[in-house]
Amino acid sequence: MTLPYITPWMDLTTLAEHLCQSPNTIEKWAKDGIIPKPRRPGRKLMWKWSEVDDWLTAGKDSVDPQAERIRNATRTAASEPRTSY
Repeated sequence: MTLPYITPWMDLTTLAEHLCQSPNTIEKWAKDGIIPKPRRPGRKLMWKWSEVDDWLTAGKDSVDPQAERIRNATRTAASEPRTSY
């Protein structure tokens, strides 16, 4: 389900969609400490979008190509028109 806005907390599937990556990639990045760690407020792992966004933004001055690729993919996804359901 695609939402017309970015939610403050995201599960694995939603975060993967927003970062234009596979869920397996997101899990690997979290395990390797590449992205902020998720929390488990219930039975699901959840990421706080503001932490992920801060991580992406902090990379703006870095030469990390992976952070740049994610940042660009996120900008592209965020600028695409959303359909309400």
